[in-house]
Amino acid sequence: MDRRRFLELASLTGIAIAGAPLLGRADDDGGLAGTRHGMGAADDDDDYEGPLFVMVQANGGWEPTLLCDPKGNLNNSYDEGDIRTAGNLRYAPIPGAAALFDTHFSRTAIINGVDVSTNAHDAGQRNSASGRLGDGYPSLAAMVAGAGAPQRPMSFISFGNYDRTAGLVAPTRNGNPDRLAELSHPDRTSAADPASSTYHGETAHELIRLARKARTERALGEQRLPRFRHALETLATARQGSAGLQRLEAALPAPHATVLFRQAQLVVAAYKARVGVAGNLFLGGFDTHSDHDARHTPRMTELVQLVAFLWEEAERQGVADKLCVLMCSDFGRTPSYNGNAGKDHWPVTSMIAMGAGVSGNRMVGMTDDGHDIVPIDPATGMAAAVPATGIAITPAHVHRGLRRALGLTDSAVDLQFPLAVDDTFDPIV
Repeated sequence: MDRRRFLELASLTGIAIAGAPLLGRADDDGGLAGTRHGMGAADDDDDYEGPLFVMVQANGGWEPTLLCDPKGNLNNSYDEGDIRTAGNLRYAPIPGAAALFDTHFSRTAIINGVDVSTNAHDAGQRNSASGRLGDGYPSLAAMVAGAGAPQRPMSFISFGNYDRTAGLVAPTRNGNPDRLAELSHPDRTSAADPASSTYHGETAHELIRLARKARTERALGEQRLPRFRHALETLATARQGSAGLQRLEAALPAPHATVLFRQAQLVVAAYKARVGVAGNLFLGGFDTHSDHDARHTPRMTELVQLVAFLWEEAERQGVADKLCVLMCSDFGRTPSYNGNAGKDHWPVTSMIAMGAGVSGNRMVGMTDDGHDIVPIDPATGMAAAVPATGIAITPAHVHRGLRRALGLTDSAVDLQFPLAVDDTFDPIV
């Protein structure tokens, strides 16, 4: 068969060639992101009862002293006496922070003095989201989805920032609830109208489904190239997902007026409907090299309001006991202001873990009055009596603890992407 005829046949069967793999995209390392389970694992059949993991990233490098590592002497926006507390937590007096920490302190662990070892945006995002400074590791959210239920049609929903999958799962990007009716009810003449007539009767629809399944199984039996077998398996999984999308459509509430909140609604509803496992949310605008106080505080307020809403939605949907959240950013910001009243990049940051598997009402790690790392005693998580014997917390410590809390320790994905860090210190539990 010549090349032109092969491409014509491929286009007629719906299989993408070369640069545009079926259902999503080629993964960052060139592999095809998709299900590992193939045709035998329809979303109705999985028994996943694990956590709903959501990563919330502050893009650009947040200012921990304006949130969870408050120091009145380093900011023009509040004094030392304005710092607030909730249980054992201390936080900056920015709008929206009380609604998050006063309500959820018992499920919150704040990890301060985290050494991200870089001032570069890409490297910092990668380190905070994957636990590894070097390239090649997936986001923790992708790992949770890939280990838990990669065959679900929206197992990993991502709205941007660092979301590498390393081939563990096919990501759903920029999920649009308004299109769900068209995807979940393709046979309706008017997709959004439940009373609409259909193009085919139930009997014809079932015959079509069986014919498609038989055709795909035939193609799989004849195909020997791994890449195209993977594409066919992904196609089969997608066709099995329409029932799940109908459950998702039923689980989605009226859309919130705020875009970020609508994204949170979709991630929670996908888990509730058993079509999703993990989500990736992010907010930009934190790279405030000028006019820092006026620009950074409103973004931080939006961030904590997003996370507070995420918890409200999880409570409303009855899945709050399953929710685990990681808040992180590229790095921190300098202790002092520059000549433009801004703050520049600083390799010391904080991370916040909340919810399922997390030992809450704790502050772990420390920074000094100049926002430099204080070496800690691994046994206590606080300042080492002899600094030379202490350790610096890294994102790898946080990710090692979260992997344990999320049930990933010693799983296939955990062994595939090991973390080079001392396992005796766990800031999460």
